[in-house]
Amino acid sequence: MTQVAMDQWGRRLSDTLREALRKGDFERAASLVEHGDGMAKSLAKEYSLMYRGLGITIRVMLGALSGLARDWHVDDALVAHCRAFAVDLNHLYAAAWQGVAQPIPATLSAAEATALVVAALAAGEADFDRAHGMNAQSTLAAIRRGDGEAALAMIDIKQHALYLPLHDRFVRFMADSMAFALKHGRDDGLLRFQMETAEGQKAGFDKWEEMPAAEFAQVSAFLLKLHMGDVTVTEDAARFTLHQTLCGSGGRLRTMGAYEGADALPFVEKKGPLTFGQPRLPVYCSHCPVWNGVATLKWYGRVHWLFENAARADGGCTAHIYKRKEDQPEALVAPLRG
Repeated sequence: MTQVAMDQWGRRLSDTLREALRKGDFERAASLVEHGDGMAKSLAKEYSLMYRGLGITIRVMLGALSGLARDWHVDDALVAHCRAFAVDLNHLYAAAWQGVAQPIPATLSAAEATALVVAALAAGEADFDRAHGMNAQSTLAAIRRGDGEAALAMIDIKQHALYLPLHDRFVRFMADSMAFALKHGRDDGLLRFQMETAEGQKAGFDKWEEMPAAEFAQVSAFLLKLHMGDVTVTEDAARFTLHQTLCGSGGRLRTMGAYEGADALPFVEKKGPLTFGQPRLPVYCSHCPVWNGVATLKWYGRVHWLFENAARADGGCTAHIYKRKEDQPEALVAPLRG
């Protein structure tokens, strides 16, 4: 990823492309499709990193859940959890790119159920790349013939048919997995699950730890905006601040009603490291204080994303990346020490 102006860090390639098309700048639009904006490599690859990253995280979660389910003697509940996800993936793949449904046996062991999800993820990743590549080719063809409206329509298809429904179901599965751990293991079980999931992704955190603060802030903004929220970044002498006026994962879950109704996700109701020290926190949001705080304190002696006024009811969230760990306020760090 090349260095670009900070005021562009939270801007998605598709939005920059839309702007170029509306201005009639077809030469720039074609360049954006083929060569990206200095952050996303190309239109075809714009969402690939997030899509694959979510798949990797889900695989790690499945490994952690399998061990926990055995310890808690709830293998049947894990099978039902995985089966529901596999069924939904079949439907989503069919809607997005006419994917062939994966057979789901009437009876499954816990190991077979998690393997079924892993196989579905692998199949979906190959089809995702193919579908987004074809969409980018169609967008470019429309641009080259001067048909801006057709190009804009293809960008909308890419976002609303080929990406968002899958992204949102992946995020909900992650949230449901955290709810599973909270239900069967209570707060201690959820903390164990979050730490095991963080440990399974440590190689990625190690790469972040090696980055200069400015590069890490840009990479962080890039990842956050691929959740389709609204991200801006500011800088002062001590830190970079990531402002999410809507967090596109946890915030959107909350504003879309995931914590209400018959299938409502739970809140963590005990003040502690799972909640940033707050009295309660949406269960999905509990991964942020653990993965980016509790775990990184253990590994590196500092917090990667130090949250302030996190997981607000309006879907907003604010995180700081400090240039020096010595400048991290103890008042924000202390709740993460457990």
